[in-house]
Amino acid sequence: MIVIDVGNTNIVVGVYLKEKLKKVFRINTEKNKKKFKSKFDVFLLTNKKILFNSKVKTCVLSSVVPSLNGLIKKSFINKNFEFYIINSKNIPINTKINYKLNQIGSDRVANYIAIHNRGISNCIIIDFGTATTFDVIKNSQYYGGLIFPGLTLSMNSLVNSTELLKKSKISKAKSIIARDTISSIKSGFYFGYLHAINGILKQIISENKFKPKIYITGGFGEIFRDKIHFKPIYNKYLTLEGIRVIGENLQNA
Repeated sequence: MIVIDVGNTNIVVGVYLKEKLKKVFRINTEKNKKKFKSKFDVFLLTNKKILFNSKVKTCVLSSVVPSLNGLIKKSFINKNFEFYIINSKNIPINTKINYKLNQIGSDRVANYIAIHNRGISNCIIIDFGTATTFDVIKNSQYYGGLIFPGLTLSMNSLVNSTELLKKSKISKAKSIIARDTISSIKSGFYFGYLHAINGILKQIISENKFKPKIYITGGFGEIFRDKIHFKPIYNKYLTLEGIRVIGENLQNA
């Protein structure tokens, strides 16, 4: 099974053999359809052996950039794939989502389904993407969540809005006090987000009076994993796992 997670910044493509993730590709999201088609065609041609030689020809798409869905679907339909586009209303799994279904992203639904499939009844999922999202699972139900700007988005906004500040690599900082501008930006982003994350976690747990497991996913999750409270579990490809589980259930529905 091929699973595709289309985000606002990156497109992540996973190739599964049954339940094992064998290969992952990452492509920068291009919202110009003509440019995207050219880039995606090159990607498919370059990797055709692993993408198109599967015995089970199924592709499952989760996307928060709907304008690209048709181009991706056509590419796989032309190769005789079964193709599914998931959304909050076509999940063939007995779950309850306490959120406006036409407003929740399919990536957040996929994260929830990945946790639900693991039999975890209470959980907070933090996904470090274009936006940083918190999704709360309580008593096995999707309970709600919150969204605030992701690290790269915030960095770009800071640099584009100032004349003297330059872009800095977002990475772990050793000390909160810095003595040059680049280090100051790195420290500000790292500790600013770290304390925001821990503060939000503390408030969610306090308000809801439960003891959840904490899962973190997305590329930047790795730099925070050992400093986030409540002993988080890091799973870089949790979203792909959820898309796979949904895809298997759609096939069997």
